[in-house]
Amino acid sequence: MKFIHTADLHLDSPFLGLQHTPAKIKKDIMQSTFAAFKKIVSNAISTHIDFIVIAGDIYDRDSHSVQAENFFIQQCELLQKNSIDVYLSYGNHDYQIVNYDKSLLPSNVHVFANQVETKTFTTTDGTKVAITGFSYDTRWVTDDMTGLYPSRSQVDVQIGMLHGMVSGSNAKHDNYAPFSVAELTAKNYDYWALGHIHAHQVLSENPWVIYSGNPQGRHKNETGSKGYYEVDYQNHQLQPVFKTVAPIDWEKLVIEINQDMTAQTLQTVLVQSLKEHANDTNQIIQIELHGDTVTPDIQDNIESGLLLESLQRVTSEWQPNWVWPTEIKVTENAVLPGMTSLDRQYWETAAGEVFNQDTLHELTNKLFANQFIADEFDNQTAIESLKEQIELDLSMKGEK
Repeated sequence: MKFIHTADLHLDSPFLGLQHTPAKIKKDIMQSTFAAFKKIVSNAISTHIDFIVIAGDIYDRDSHSVQAENFFIQQCELLQKNSIDVYLSYGNHDYQIVNYDKSLLPSNVHVFANQVETKTFTTTDGTKVAITGFSYDTRWVTDDMTGLYPSRSQVDVQIGMLHGMVSGSNAKHDNYAPFSVAELTAKNYDYWALGHIHAHQVLSENPWVIYSGNPQGRHKNETGSKGYYEVDYQNHQLQPVFKTVAPIDWEKLVIEINQDMTAQTLQTVLVQSLKEHANDTNQIIQIELHGDTVTPDIQDNIESGLLLESLQRVTSEWQPNWVWPTEIKVTENAVLPGMTSLDRQYWETAAGEVFNQDTLHELTNKLFANQFIADEFDNQTAIESLKEQIELDLSMKGEK
C-alpha cells in the first residue's frame, strides 16, 4: 500500500509584483502551482499510488477562479480513472468551500466536514486504513482540535490529517488549530499528515508527524526544495520519502563584495555566479551583497535599478531553464556611505522596537485582514527583509 501526503497547493496564487516580468516568465510563474499539482497526479498514476491525502489550502483563496476549480476537478477525474481516491480537508485559505455543494467533485474525492470525523476503507491489497481530520469553516480555528481526535481505530494504518501550527511557536499561528507534538503522538496513530507550514519537515519519526510543505514556493521567503511525501507501507511499517515537483525554485544568492569592486566587475561576478547556480528548474533569485563597504559606484547602480535590469536581460534568455533575479540588496553588515556610526546606533535602537510581528500587526491591523499580506509577513525573515530595504533607502537619501 502506498499513499501521497501533500498540502497547501494554493492553486490560483496571485503572484503579485510581476508587472515588469517578461511574458514567458510571467506565464510560467502564474501556472507554477497548477504544474506542481499536475506533476503530483502524474507521479501518483505512474507509481500506482492507492490514495492521496491533501491537508488543507487546495486553493489560495475562497474567491478562486473557475479555471482553478475546473483544473482541480479534471485532475481528480484523472485520478478516478486510475482508481486513486483523494481525501482532502480545507484550510484557512479556502475555508468557505466546505459549505459548498460537493456534487461537482467526482466520487473518488472525500471531503472532511467542519467537525472531526473518520473515514475508513480497505485498499486493493487488503490494508485497512482510517483517516481522521476536519475542514476549516472559518478563517481562524483557535481551539486545540486534537482533543476531538479519537484514539487509534482497529485498523492496519491510522492517519491523522491536520492543518495547523505547533502551539506557542508563534502567537499569530495560534489562530490555526494549535497543537503539540506530544498530543499527536499520544493518539497512537501511525502517521500525521500536516498542512499550513510551507517548509517540509519531520516533527517526529515515531510516529511520523510530518509537514509536507507546499509543492510550489510562492514568494522569496519560500526557498528550498518543494514537493510532497510518498509513503510506502510494508511489513507493518510506514516509510515516507520526499519527492520534489516544483517547476520554479525561489533561491537566495550571497555574493561577497569589497571596496575594489566596480559595478561592472560586480555584474561579471554575478552573471558567472548565476550560471553556476542554474540547475534543472527555473529559478527566481534574490541576490544579497555581503561586505564591509559598498562603493558609491555600486550603490548608484543598485539604487537606479541598472544593475538588476542588466542581469535580467542576460539571464531571462537562458535555455532550457531561465533564471530571474528579482532584487539586489545589501545586508546589514555592510557599512553604507549615507549612515554614520551615530545614525547606526539610533537606527538599531529604533529598528528593534519597530520591526517585529507584534508592532506590525498593531500598526497595520486592517491591512492584515487581507490574507496575502498576512502571509507575506507571517515570519521574521520577511520582516528582516523589510527592515533591510528601508535601511538601504535611508542610507541612500543620507548620501544625497
